[in-house]
Amino acid sequence: MAKRPNSRVIRAARTYTIDEAATALGVSTGTVRSWVKAGLPLMKSQRPFLILGDTLRSFLQDRAAGAKVTLQPDQLYCLTCKAARTPMGHMVDCIPQTDKTARLLGLCDVCGGTCNRMIGNAQIEQIVRIFSVAMKDGSTA
Repeated sequence: MAKRPNSRVIRAARTYTIDEAATALGVSTGTVRSWVKAGLPLMKSQRPFLILGDTLRSFLQDRAAGAKVTLQPDQLYCLTCKAARTPMGHMVDCIPQTDKTARLLGLCDVCGGTCNRMIGNAQIEQIVRIFSVAMKDGSTA
């Protein structure tokens, strides 16, 4: 999966050429050009064309905000459908990730693909009320 560019590396008071913007964000120049086609404004009064840092930063933040999906308590994120879905039969596997987090995995009710959700360990008690949870160690919660 592609990594999202970090808009915080862009300085708001600076102007960037397409090449400079691509280098600063760690993406290709073709990616920046596709953003221009998608609506990123350029200063075209002279060559090379320039992008205002503040405009580039807000463009990236708007794209990131549009990509976020809000999940209801009984939903996981389907990696195939790219949408919030209820897992088949409300059955999920709970896999510990760190001392404080766990991953819920299930199958999408629509396409049968993998559904995913990260939760805090403190939320496991709430999740058990909603889903039939199988813990990674083989126990059932």
